[in-house]
Amino acid sequence: MNLNHQKVFITVNSAETRKKALLFIEEKLFEEWGLQFGEPLTIMAGCRSVPVLVQPFPSSQPTLKLSYDMNQILSLPVFLDPISVSYHAEGRSIKIGPFFASLMNQTPLQDGTFGEMEKFYQEMKSYCNQQGIPFYLVKLQSLQDGVVEGYLPGQDGWQTLPLPIPDVIYNRIHSRKLEESHSFKLFKTELEERTIPMFNGRFLSKHHVHELLILEDELLANLPETILFNEKESFLTFIEKHSVIYFKPSAGSQGRNICRLTQVAGIWKIEQSGHLQNVHFADTDEKLYETLKRFSRKRSFILQKGISLFEIDQRKVDFRILLHRNDQLEWKVSSMVARIGDPGTIVSNLAQGGLMKNGPDFLKEAFDLQEASRIYQKLVRLAKNTAQALVENHDDFGELGIDLALDTDTHPWIIEVNSKPSKKFQGNYETFRPSVKSIIDFMLALNREKHP
Repeated sequence: MNLNHQKVFITVNSAETRKKALLFIEEKLFEEWGLQFGEPLTIMAGCRSVPVLVQPFPSSQPTLKLSYDMNQILSLPVFLDPISVSYHAEGRSIKIGPFFASLMNQTPLQDGTFGEMEKFYQEMKSYCNQQGIPFYLVKLQSLQDGVVEGYLPGQDGWQTLPLPIPDVIYNRIHSRKLEESHSFKLFKTELEERTIPMFNGRFLSKHHVHELLILEDELLANLPETILFNEKESFLTFIEKHSVIYFKPSAGSQGRNICRLTQVAGIWKIEQSGHLQNVHFADTDEKLYETLKRFSRKRSFILQKGISLFEIDQRKVDFRILLHRNDQLEWKVSSMVARIGDPGTIVSNLAQGGLMKNGPDFLKEAFDLQEASRIYQKLVRLAKNTAQALVENHDDFGELGIDLALDTDTHPWIIEVNSKPSKKFQGNYETFRPSVKSIIDFMLALNREKHP
């Protein structure tokens, strides 16, 4: 039987010098777990364990008292708050944790913070703290020693110290190059060997996502026609069909390096995102092809049919829907925002100067109540179906940011799927943003799957 997850204070008896590894357990807890004086057990944290003999002791609160050596072997930091601990009678073991971590590739800035991600990481730590779960940050490293070098938030900023290997890892590496590296592949292999789940383990390419989604009949009506920019022949066929086209990097983000191609009286107008004055013209299809080829610099780009987007005050609008998998591993919407582009810009990304509004509130302002509700339900359903279609091929996602847009007839279109949605602090919630709770709840679900 597994007496699951009680919050217990963990202290270290630095004066303990006996040869036997004695674990002192507060007497009520000792009795509740049905333990015998001097009984041999194993205490575990992450991937390390220590054989111990247990002994009760009086205390005013549930407490485990470890020896200094025991604490060192398990690589435990100083815990000021109670920590989740479970007793497993069948395995004769006590497990400290779970331990959760976020994998990242940053180092603290001069002010000791992680910049735009700082508020998010602090929220993750605080919410985990409420659950009795230690949360920290880790970078790519070898797991061979059974511990990790991690960043733990303290009074003087983030400190690095040896910590238990986490039970679940949330991947927030923000470098495609690093994710394609040998060290990342090695790290993933070591996690698999230890059956440690890591989710959101990869960036998504726009072309790959499109190729997966067009296999779903129910999504076909919501996918703008899209092709990979490569051979001239397929390019010429595509531009014959469409007078407005978006040219996007397959591995791009934040609305950077996007061009809108518009054909007017046989001449192509080329506008770049982020450059209102940067407009070029091509008077033949061949010149357009050569211009785009130079612009792409051998990187992978896609061509996507332009949609007559819904606008408000001559500003283009789209919607970022943030989804998470719940403890039943089903997708749920955590938030929806309307992104309203600057007048004259070709994208509505916040990184390109767009404004943000609560999605349902925006819909209520733009439409009557019944129509706003109908459109909201339509967008939510499409976002969930899109996320589900992706996890049927890639099961390691627990969070997705899906960009949807309405055309002038309020028909919804799938614009993009993002596996590393922005965590920039927007300041419109009191304690924790909904995604923080959703991510931790999903990590708990993955941990339960691993330790039923």
